[in-house]
Amino acid sequence: MSLEAVARKDFQDAVRSRWLLGLTAFFVLLVSVVVYLVRPGEGQTLSTSALLGSVFIRDALVTTLIPLIALVVSYNAVVGERETGSLKLLLALPHSRADVVFGKVAGRAGAIAVPVSVGFLLPGLVAAIGPLSLRPFTFLGYILLTLLLSAAFVAIAVGFSAAVSSNRLAIGGAVGLYFLFVPLWGAIQFPLRLYLGTGGGPSWLPISGSSLLEVFRLVNPTGSFKIVAGEFVNGVLFAAGQAGTEAAGQYATQMEIAAFAMLGAWLLVPPLLGLWRFEGADL
Repeated sequence: MSLEAVARKDFQDAVRSRWLLGLTAFFVLLVSVVVYLVRPGEGQTLSTSALLGSVFIRDALVTTLIPLIALVVSYNAVVGERETGSLKLLLALPHSRADVVFGKVAGRAGAIAVPVSVGFLLPGLVAAIGPLSLRPFTFLGYILLTLLLSAAFVAIAVGFSAAVSSNRLAIGGAVGLYFLFVPLWGAIQFPLRLYLGTGGGPSWLPISGSSLLEVFRLVNPTGSFKIVAGEFVNGVLFAAGQAGTEAAGQYATQMEIAAFAMLGAWLLVPPLLGLWRFEGADL
């Protein structure tokens, strides 16, 4: 119940944040613009898979904007209260430091679910009135996968916030984490793909170059999201029999399981590491 109380209070504080309100409006506007841009011509219809599978939504919008929203809203979750002194009052109540860290992960993830859900549902309803052949299960499933991605970045931000001792470090960490996982990761991946994809990589590697590329892709939460979201939108998530040969089907299923496992690891490991540092911190 202590964790639930911290999560509830943190959710209420976060949803009143001007940052969150502004990011909600920005996200709704961007998704609405995308829906408008990919609308079909007169006499044509647009499928849900075509809308969600658009490079504008999955690659350029969700995996760029969702990490930014999560990091901005969550970077000062713990250290902000630590600097103002309110964390001492919180811990004076029957709350453990683990309750604080994981309660804030749950509270901030729930708060970010509001703009993400509104950002997709409102334009989705508008599109459903028009020439969109809507598949509610696919649309709602994609929203849930997006919420999983946002929760992973909330966990990363809260874990880092619990580990550092000042707001300045938290801000620097949030900026660094965003550039690492979003633009920099792609910049590194491109030459790496050219090197490992053509020559197979150096002989001293314990795995093949192509396998190393897949691991590199999976390690990034946005890469794991793209794997599961792409397969889900195409209707082949965990549908090994539709992947062609049996070996290809098994490989696709293994990648999907690994992607979900990696997202789960990002949900748990950063808060645990942050808690480990936070437990020994002098407030």
